[in-house]
Amino acid sequence: MGFIIYGNDDSPVVPMMLYMPAKIGAFGREMLRRNVGVVVVGFPATPIIESRARFCISAAHSRDLLDRALAAISEVGDLLQLKYSRRRLQLTAPRPSDDAVYDDMDD
Repeated sequence: MGFIIYGNDDSPVVPMMLYMPAKIGAFGREMLRRNVGVVVVGFPATPIIESRARFCISAAHSRDLLDRALAAISEVGDLLQLKYSRRRLQLTAPRPSDDAVYDDMDD
């Protein structure tokens, strides 16, 4: 998607780096407008140029809900020009949804 993400694989908290202190409020407002809950954190809680948005993932979130949240995050990232990653996207073959995988199995 083009964002820089920090965090630990064992944690439900996903920090996404914003870097621009002036865009913290705008990111929070735009995400709220799209009905996505996010905690934005800036100075003095973080170093001045390491502001971030923090998302909390839960087992209660459906795949559809997460997909809609990712689409909103990508849209706001484009709007505010927050995509800083230099990593090239690797296109992968589409994966079947979880339901499709289990439909073919016998009990």
